[in-house]
Amino acid sequence: MDIEKNSLKPRRLLDSLKKILNLVIKAVLYLADSLLLLTKHEIKMPGSVLIIRIDAIGDFILWLDSAQHFKRIYPDKNIILLGNHSWADLANRLPFWDEVWELDRHKFSRNPRYRFLLLKKVRKAGFEVVIQPVCSREFPYGDAVVRISGAQEKIGSAGDYSNIHAIEKRMGDHFYTRLIPTNPQPLMELKRNAEFMCGLGINVKAGLPDLMPVLKGVKNPLHHVSGYYVLFPGAGRRIKQWPISRFAVLSDKIYRQCALTAVICGSPDEQDLAESLIPQRETPFINMTGKTNLIGLAAIIQGASFLVGNDTSAIHLAAAVSTPALCILGGGHYGRFMPYDVEPEDKRPLPIPVIHKMDCFGCNFRCRYPYPKNGPVPCIQKISVDDVLAALQPLIKTLNESI
Repeated sequence: MDIEKNSLKPRRLLDSLKKILNLVIKAVLYLADSLLLLTKHEIKMPGSVLIIRIDAIGDFILWLDSAQHFKRIYPDKNIILLGNHSWADLANRLPFWDEVWELDRHKFSRNPRYRFLLLKKVRKAGFEVVIQPVCSREFPYGDAVVRISGAQEKIGSAGDYSNIHAIEKRMGDHFYTRLIPTNPQPLMELKRNAEFMCGLGINVKAGLPDLMPVLKGVKNPLHHVSGYYVLFPGAGRRIKQWPISRFAVLSDKIYRQCALTAVICGSPDEQDLAESLIPQRETPFINMTGKTNLIGLAAIIQGASFLVGNDTSAIHLAAAVSTPALCILGGGHYGRFMPYDVEPEDKRPLPIPVIHKMDCFGCNFRCRYPYPKNGPVPCIQKISVDDVLAALQPLIKTLNESI
């Protein structure tokens, strides 16, 4: 036990230093943003609504079933979505808003000129209503936009402390004219999104998002491949990434059981990861990592027999296009994004989580146990190939019976 504690000390010291640096950066950004408050603001777009949603792809997809109802709340208003550029191409295909403005999170936090011009654009637009429906608010991102907007009505979630320091949250709360109350009990994200819409005055249930209409007319880049499944080995953080060697062993075993070609997918940043996987495999594959946009990836997933991956946006894409998916899931956010909790009865396949249960689930990935540098946390490390293969058996059996 003493050895474990000693091994955690350097990591905790580094984490503390990072937190201090982040607080300094946020303070500088806050002061710089304040210059825009000196500029004149007037309502130039009466009846206009700005919705701020700049989190990750998976968060966006999980929000869509609730997001479609903004047109019901503001039927005669011009609705503009300020969205993350990583999913803006998908957002532009949806009828839930009139326009999409893109925000590059990296530039917004690292490029002072980019940040200033984007915030200036929002302020000069003169929105009447600004809404940030995110429960886990971020002080230097969504809260910062709300603060500078100058809107008459600024609505947000009372929120939690997952992405924000207590001091930041107290400050951020004052940027809003109205905060929608949140249930203090943990809720799956679909229910949390529905909760916010109910707070705006309409009765919404936690439904499964549906991207099938968006893909009508979209050609699958792999339309010529007769039978395949998607392998998604990447993850947003290394601590959530199942070992790549196990993906290799798993894919070989899947091929021997159902003879499907593995299609390796991921973002352009994950090309090295895919390249490291390929030499370890012995069975047929197609590497599509970084070779499609988000729409193309959704089309590939829609055409797949099933998907196997880490806790990433690909799992939520699969659910939204009715493709069975198996998620190798850690305990950090267990119950929030997975497993799915859908209120209306839905016959579409829900993602299947594979877990190694530990008493520390719900830690927000602030792991108290030692784990390898650039490696997964123990709750993911302890998931075996046989665990994943066993969870796949019902899908493989159904496929083999249909041949």
